[in-house]
Amino acid sequence: MEALKKPVWRVPLVLGCTGLLCRALTFILGFAWGTIQRLRGPGPDGTTVLTSGYVTEIAAVISFLLFWLAGWRFIRGLTRREIFLSATIMVLFQALLLAWEQLSQIMGGFSLWAYRLYALTEGTMWADQLLIRLFDTVSVPVLIPALFAPYLYLVFGNRSASR
Repeated sequence: MEALKKPVWRVPLVLGCTGLLCRALTFILGFAWGTIQRLRGPGPDGTTVLTSGYVTEIAAVISFLLFWLAGWRFIRGLTRREIFLSATIMVLFQALLLAWEQLSQIMGGFSLWAYRLYALTEGTMWADQLLIRLFDTVSVPVLIPALFAPYLYLVFGNRSASR
């Protein structure tokens, strides 16, 4: 337990908790949006069409706000070196998770464990969504720059340990 209090685990813990919160809020948003669409009733042709609407955009904005608020609250005060090392752990975790997902898809399926572990990375979902909207495609080369979003916490770091 003492190891978790070290600064090197701060970014993974903060982003993991932020990601879990974002995943829960996404489920709540999706449920609310689906309920609203069902309450509207069927269309002129007698069918009810459920769409995702603006749920992904709203979830991305919430993710962005939570990312920066969590950084402001929990990351601020660390040195830039500590933040860099801590963020590197999260970047490597995200890269391994992306590789695992791609490998499982190549083998003809999708790992539910990869899906469950992606909840820990949803704190940086806003970067994925931004790149997807910018390039209008979902592919691995588009998503690779979003893996480095934890390094944005360097903004909150102190220049040296003497401060």
